Amino acid sequence: MRFLRLNEGQSVIEVVVALSLVAIVILALVRVTISSIQNSSFARDQQIATQYAQEGIENARRLKEQNEIEFWGKSGSEEETINKFERTITYTPVTGEENQKMEIQVVVTWENTKGTHQSDLSTYLTRWK
Repeated sequence: MRFLRLNEGQSVIEVVVALSLVAIVILALVRVTISSIQNSSFARDQQIATQYAQEGIENARRLKEQNEIEFWGKSGSEEETINKFERTITYTPVTGEENQKMEIQVVVTWENTKGTHQSDLSTYLTRWK
């Protein structure tokens, strides 16, 4: 008869253990959700940065086509800020070649809660003789 009386209700310890397990599961789900949102935000920012880098290459190519004298006279870097992104376009003349070449390097940087990140692209544009 005593055995039946012990199984009639739940003890405080059982309730605390059950609530602890529920809290652990909820915290794990919140952590996974936050991590997923951060990863999604980083992927979006990386895609935007790559688009800005491609745009920088295209701007250099357009300048070459529209104003060759200005383009071939360039050397050094140009910086600009686009929202939270910093884009640096570097023009480096390549010497010693039969055809004149210009290396175009575009670096786009941005910051988030995990630090500073960058996306970079480079290409060579050639003046054919």
